[in-house]
Amino acid sequence: MITKYPDVTPFRIMSGYADHSDALDPKYGDPFPVPIVMATEETLKGYGTIVTNFDETKVEITPWPVKGWRPLFPGTGDRGGEISGEFLYKWTGEYCTALNKAVDGDYVTGRLPGNVSPNNRSHVLVREANYHPDGGQVFFPTKKEPFVALLALPGDDIKLEDFVAFYFDGSFGFQIHADIWHQPLYPVSDEAVFLGKQGAVHACVVVDTAKEFGKYLLVPLTPPEK
Repeated sequence: MITKYPDVTPFRIMSGYADHSDALDPKYGDPFPVPIVMATEETLKGYGTIVTNFDETKVEITPWPVKGWRPLFPGTGDRGGEISGEFLYKWTGEYCTALNKAVDGDYVTGRLPGNVSPNNRSHVLVREANYHPDGGQVFFPTKKEPFVALLALPGDDIKLEDFVAFYFDGSFGFQIHADIWHQPLYPVSDEAVFLGKQGAVHACVVVDTAKEFGKYLLVPLTPPEK
């Protein structure tokens, strides 16, 4: 458990245990600006699929990989199933926090830049992302409020310029494909509740941009200019 965040209930950090308390340290220089686009069926191609009915959407489960030349026996390797639960998001002062009830995960997912007020959240500083090789993950907003998703296409040789922020208007949810780099979502409002489900194995592969590249990501929280 972390205790470094003033005025924040102690949260377990994201899967890689990155610490956002030093986000304003000048040693990182200027954060890397992430572009933002509107989330549409077209722009989301390759990243995942739009979800309009949470109950009818099945989690995409990846069959267990084989290590040799012999194939999996049909119908095996994908029976881990799925788990579901609410995903709760809340801005607490300058920090964005998230609670994933499906996997009992408590996260601090970002911090506001020094020149951004909690009353006018235009950007968030982020240093970590992860992907799930075992399956997809579904997010569905209960109140149809806008949110931002930070995503990158598959590949362990991830670069800062691979990240894209998607602005969702709240009229639909989203299922990310397996292997898609992502963070928990960023609500535009003070707090938000999402219905969530994902593969029960919950394998996680993590990148920490502050450690690997010496940079934080600067993620926009406002819609792209037309």
